[in-house]
Amino acid sequence: MRNLIIRNSLLPASLFASFALLAASAITGCSTGSGSSGTAGTSGGTAGTSGSAGAGTAGATTTGTAGAGAGAAGATGTAGADATGTAGAPATTGVCAGAGTRPLTIAQGKIDDFEADPISTAWSSFNNLAPAGVDNSIMITRAAGGALSTGFYGHYMGTGAKTPTMGGFGVGTLYNIAIDNKGIFCVDVTAFDGLSFWAKAGTAGAHVGVNFVVPETNLTPNGDCLVAATCYNHPQKLITLTADWQQYTVTFASATGGTGAKIKGRVQQIGFLSPDANWDFSIDELQFYKGTAPATPVGGNSQMP
Repeated sequence: MRNLIIRNSLLPASLFASFALLAASAITGCSTGSGSSGTAGTSGGTAGTSGSAGAGTAGATTTGTAGAGAGAAGATGTAGADATGTAGAPATTGVCAGAGTRPLTIAQGKIDDFEADPISTAWSSFNNLAPAGVDNSIMITRAAGGALSTGFYGHYMGTGAKTPTMGGFGVGTLYNIAIDNKGIFCVDVTAFDGLSFWAKAGTAGAHVGVNFVVPETNLTPNGDCLVAATCYNHPQKLITLTADWQQYTVTFASATGGTGAKIKGRVQQIGFLSPDANWDFSIDELQFYKGTAPATPVGGNSQMP
């Protein structure tokens, strides 16, 4: 997933799981034998008898116990803790540090129900198309007749995409829940268990990948990924859609990136990606949930920026 266009700025979404490398140096013990010197031989007459050799055990403690002085493994904390913090704990470094993260309460779980006109500027779409010069020309649109008999939903469809298997970067539509021009890069979603939404496809059996862009998967300066070649494997889960409206849930724990990236309490964007050259899917009633996802319209005003 590359070159994602989001609200307020053009930012590429990416993936990088950063782990701290811990080095523990072994301390080698060192001491000498403690034997005393022999008594000098008697002078004159018969040649003096030579003294006995020192009685100390040779080098018994020369090397000491191997590694006895090594620092305790993990003394600097769980790998990655310095970059992202334990889930729910404030990040101390990276783009999420301090005021870079906005915590969400249970009352702030709504993302979008597409009832507002025009469609939220937090939505953007990316598509790599076969005809030259038309990339990113197809956007998610607002259509009448939403799930649960609501007024509207989001519809994303098109043809002729260069999928990853064709050497392209495919298509997707993205909701920016955090990154803005005021220094907010992440939202803390630890009050929730996952994402709930309603969806359907133009053809039953079509797939959509639900992706979560997190700081570990987002290329610097908007994320903590430092090497572009290691990015773009977001925590995600592939969903198989039916041709009728159906509710789907994706728990944060079930989303995993291609390199093992997981959601550690902070999210920047949510993406719906299609693996198909011709795609047609609809989404509605997006919200974070705790416990059992409500099977009713989300209602109210979105707390997202």
